[in-house]
Amino acid sequence: MLSELIDFYLRVAVNDLPDDICWIVVQPLSGVLSVNQAVTRIGGRPENLLNMTTMEAYSLSPGDTLSFEESETAVSILQIGGFAGMFPEMIEPLSRGARAWVAYWDVNAGFSMLHWVDGSCVGGWDPYSPREGWVTGLGPLARYADFFLRYDIDDEDRDPNHREAVTLAVIEAESGVRLDRAWIDREHPAMLVTQGLDGGLEFPPFDD
Repeated sequence: MLSELIDFYLRVAVNDLPDDICWIVVQPLSGVLSVNQAVTRIGGRPENLLNMTTMEAYSLSPGDTLSFEESETAVSILQIGGFAGMFPEMIEPLSRGARAWVAYWDVNAGFSMLHWVDGSCVGGWDPYSPREGWVTGLGPLARYADFFLRYDIDDEDRDPNHREAVTLAVIEAESGVRLDRAWIDREHPAMLVTQGLDGGLEFPPFDD
């Protein structure tokens, strides 16, 4: 199952995904979570949401837009050209009473995966950290360790998209939420996110 998902995401990474994204999936431990509830949790205002495709949102303010989608089991959030999910003040409130996964990479080879549960970071993966610490560092995701360990940053013949593919495959296996071209092309509620002068996140309205 996971091997098939990895193969799928290897194709997606090559053909469909931008070079720098932050992908967040939030799955409540009980009940349901709506986009409006997720926006409110992070300090945004649902009335500032505007419907548009992910690329339309990106074109309005490159790197500073979040696109949201809710399903029966989770809320997913995509940011192109930014890293809002790496801010604890965003992911901590999102993960209260929930499980949350964050995958982030950029054009400068930055990469990180985080797993939060009920307001605390419980694991993650940094492919630049020593390999001997990967299994422990994955926390509850350690059962997927063999798939992560197939990535060797020092192997010049490695598939350059394996780390993105295994990360997205694990998130889908855990949450049931898929990131693909169809997700990117659909219209979603979108909002602005900027870094304030105090270093925190702010969510201003789009300009009229």
